[in-house]
Amino acid sequence: MKAFKFILIGGLGGTLLAGCSSPGHSQASATADEGGNRMVDGAADLSSPRIAKGNPTALAHFAAGVTYELNEQDELAVKQFDQSALADPSNETLVIELAQRFLHNKQTDKALTLLEKSGRRVDASALVLSWLARADLQAGQTNRALEASRLAIKRQPEALDGYESELEILFQENQLAEASRVLNRAAKSIRPDPPGLVALAGLYSIYLKAQPKDLDAKARAVALLDRVAKMNFAAPQLWQRVADSYSHLDEPKKAADIYLKLLGDSSEPAVLREALHERLADIYFQAEDKTNAMKQLEAIVRDNPTRFPRAWFFLGELSYEDGKLAEAADDFENALQWDPALEQAYYELALVEIDLHRTTDAFRTLDLARAKFPKTFSGEFYTGVAYAHVKNFTEAMNHFEAAELIAGATDPKLLDYRFYFQFGAACERNQKFKRADEYLQKSVTLNPQFSEGMNYLGYMLADRNEQLPRARALIEKALQIEPKNGAYLDSLGWVLFKQNQPQQALPLLLKAEELSPEPDATVLDHLGEVYRALHQTGKAIESWKKSLSIESNADIQKKLELYSGGT
Repeated sequence: MKAFKFILIGGLGGTLLAGCSSPGHSQASATADEGGNRMVDGAADLSSPRIAKGNPTALAHFAAGVTYELNEQDELAVKQFDQSALADPSNETLVIELAQRFLHNKQTDKALTLLEKSGRRVDASALVLSWLARADLQAGQTNRALEASRLAIKRQPEALDGYESELEILFQENQLAEASRVLNRAAKSIRPDPPGLVALAGLYSIYLKAQPKDLDAKARAVALLDRVAKMNFAAPQLWQRVADSYSHLDEPKKAADIYLKLLGDSSEPAVLREALHERLADIYFQAEDKTNAMKQLEAIVRDNPTRFPRAWFFLGELSYEDGKLAEAADDFENALQWDPALEQAYYELALVEIDLHRTTDAFRTLDLARAKFPKTFSGEFYTGVAYAHVKNFTEAMNHFEAAELIAGATDPKLLDYRFYFQFGAACERNQKFKRADEYLQKSVTLNPQFSEGMNYLGYMLADRNEQLPRARALIEKALQIEPKNGAYLDSLGWVLFKQNQPQQALPLLLKAEELSPEPDATVLDHLGEVYRALHQTGKAIESWKKSLSIESNADIQKKLELYSGGT
């Protein structure tokens, strides 16, 4: 309870400070200094304390409490401080500190006894009444809690305290329409000092979580922050709260501008700078600005490479997306060096190692994860992906099956379109076509915009000469989503060829060849088949030769030998 010691001045023979105002919203004013203290006319308002007169009982109990506290007998200290506050309920600082402790410890009756006695005073502050409301709410006395909150607002309409406690009640009771009205009244009434305005914007954010479509409320919250942003004060932590609030209200650019300004002050402590870099990285991630996200993450690990292992992890993800495989591997290894409990980093590292053709390393990494963590969905899923990469599709299916069972029993949301696409693709490559159809269809059902899944399923059906109308419909829908995708154009050309429409297939396959980033053996083989069907044997042979120059294929070699003498 060391927070209480500042109330006693001059030792045990000194005077007891009663009625000290809390540095809460009832102390509203125009600006704040570097430490975030409220300012009045340029000087910190520390609320000149009143001297308790003629109350030796309160002083005696308080002194006893300090003695017990110095001897680390906290329970006895709290009892004495409680007796002191009951003897002098005008000592609001002590009353509120004790009430907070009691409420935290679920000692609601004790909190109520203390707050009711202090709150009955004619000059009780809005802050005390707001805490009385919270105690009533914890006791299940909703109507009494509302009465206390509304009395706090009536007594000090310029202070945010009463509005805060009333809104807590309204949010809990899901009375959102009334909460909106209270927020608007608070916006018109509270003193426009930075801490109060930022706190009110935070209350709007809570409301907007339940009512995200209330654009007027969002505009009002942003307007509050805009007012603060135009004020002249030097309180870094408060500025950070402004930026955090902007971020919560989906105003990332305004948030980033403040974070960058704070980073420009080299005097900021390292811990704050790391937090700012982390917030900026998150904003840039959301905006898919990988370049700036990487800059922030690199700054984090440069300043303190061991403190934020997840920064290494995210750097690895960005490097992987950019195709910088060696850098990604180093980043994931650093993440695991500083935090071996980062389970996902094992799986990401294994995938990178497979892409780097370090298959032995990849499976060793997966074994380390399996030994360290219980059998999980992620462990089974990524092991399945790894086996699919090395074309061991039977093992891949086994691990996907295990992952499906685990997720079905623990968290079915994990069985999303990406999972079923991987499972279906492994089944198709393992020639389990019925199961492949089932899982790939699940994938596109779960995500009707998943064009890759539509194309994969449509092409599988077309290649097997099955359900050609369905195959065509799937591929055509994929092309509606990505009309310039060369692979999808090839699939549509192929299904038309299977439907005995080689003339319609030809321009699609030629366009597919044009849009392919590099010569594709499959597209050239399909072109050869279409040319043959159109009796253009010379062009067919030319296409098959090009296909074989890219990738050896016994079936294409046989076709080339069969038709090489044709005209």
